[in-house]
Amino acid sequence: MFRRSLLAAATATLAGCGLAPSPPSTDGFPETLPNAFFAFAWDDAASAYEVSFVRGNRLTAANTGALAVLVTTDETESTTPWVGENPRSDDSDARSPKASLPLVPEATIRVPVERRGDVRVIWTAADGSRSRVVGMWPRAEQPGVATEEA
Repeated sequence: MFRRSLLAAATATLAGCGLAPSPPSTDGFPETLPNAFFAFAWDDAASAYEVSFVRGNRLTAANTGALAVLVTTDETESTTPWVGENPRSDDSDARSPKASLPLVPEATIRVPVERRGDVRVIWTAADGSRSRVVGMWPRAEQPGVATEEA
């Protein structure tokens, strides 16, 4: 008798365990930025920055509208579009992206500059509604800048 009541209770308890749970709702939660990590280097001979997409998720048309490299000095600011168009420039060459989507890890862009500055990688959402800095290399952290700029 005890076994039968135990089996009946166990069956009723475990009955809901076989049902597949519904996925969590994403209503009201913003889309997250792509998981992308960048490395920076300075090429003194070419007076250019080299920015590399070292690891992370592929950047596709579904998750990225544009990716650009912004270099800011005390006097100037220049934006080089990596993928997607640069809407901040009237010069058609400066608006043209240097690569196309999808952008995968190991992709690299060379950004020639007249002077060294703060380097930022700017990601823009596919719908253009928001943008964020996803990679940064401040001038103060770059080797040789303090003696060069002083």
